[in-house]
Amino acid sequence: MTLTVSVDIAALKRRYQLGDIVESFGIKLRGRGRVRQGKCPFHEETEGSFTVYADTQRFYCFGCGLGGDVLDFIQRTDRVDLPEAIRRLERAPPPEAQAAAPATRQPASAGPLGAVRDPALLTAAMRCYQRQLELSRAAPAYLAGRGISAVAARELGLGYASGHGLRDWLRQSGFDDQRILASGLVREQQERFQGMIVVPELIGGRVHWLAGRSIWPEVSPRFQALPGPKPVLGLAAVPSATPWIVVAEGLFDWLLLSAWGLPACAALGTQGMDRLASSLQGRPRVFLAFDADEAGCTAADELAGLLGTRRAAIVDLPRGVCDVSELGARPDGRAVFLDQLRLAATAAR
Repeated sequence: MTLTVSVDIAALKRRYQLGDIVESFGIKLRGRGRVRQGKCPFHEETEGSFTVYADTQRFYCFGCGLGGDVLDFIQRTDRVDLPEAIRRLERAPPPEAQAAAPATRQPASAGPLGAVRDPALLTAAMRCYQRQLELSRAAPAYLAGRGISAVAARELGLGYASGHGLRDWLRQSGFDDQRILASGLVREQQERFQGMIVVPELIGGRVHWLAGRSIWPEVSPRFQALPGPKPVLGLAAVPSATPWIVVAEGLFDWLLLSAWGLPACAALGTQGMDRLASSLQGRPRVFLAFDADEAGCTAADELAGLLGTRRAAIVDLPRGVCDVSELGARPDGRAVFLDQLRLAATAAR
């Protein structure tokens, strides 16, 4: 099916707030600020990992990894193609609050998103998390159980957020409350990454982005990240002259591959494969080690198609292994993965 009339898609998307469209589908979102969360409509969950960002008008689920804009949301929810999603959005009642006002948006630099990309503050916060990891007993044990040693944790710059002391640490480091709050690290008197292993995106020794994974079952949601565009985690740290690189899907997949000493990066989900392919320009050989579920296999096939068969090879995980990180609990995990990597390289010749 094709569109028969010209549509200004950018103007159409500006006309409707993503949060309003999401709630019109019966999904309750908590809060009224820049970041709102609710239960994901695309997979069964009880934690509320589905996140809507008002400043970028995009959504992302930290449970299943799906994300996109308002048209992506309509396509997935109603199971329709893009032309039909556009038609449905065009037919939606115009928001009363926007009908009498011009469709303008504050530039990102004028809002909290600008402060999120605050390397000085994030680097100071990471030093706090690293100190708390040293003082914790549970967090290092959790990492060790997933195949990440204390030495690897230090080399990767990992930390742990106990949930206490970050604000005081940042104040003592010279940051005022306004800047701390704008960073997104503290919200409603609670630290964003409380109870989580904190993973930094390091560029030139400075922290440019943070994500976390809870080590406690009662902490919800299990995954968190700073608002705004997510990086291709770890890509900047792999020298451009490296002859090959492994692209994994998730946060701990990348941590484990890096702990094993392999050149790796993480897509952090299964969306945006076209942008990921662009980021991988100049990488002569790319091995794709995505999750073994339907979403992971589909994303790997899409990315391989974008990169071309001469550059990309898909790594098949062993039977019964859902993702790379599961191999961290096995004493032979690294050897098993290297065997699969060799098979992928041989099959691609």
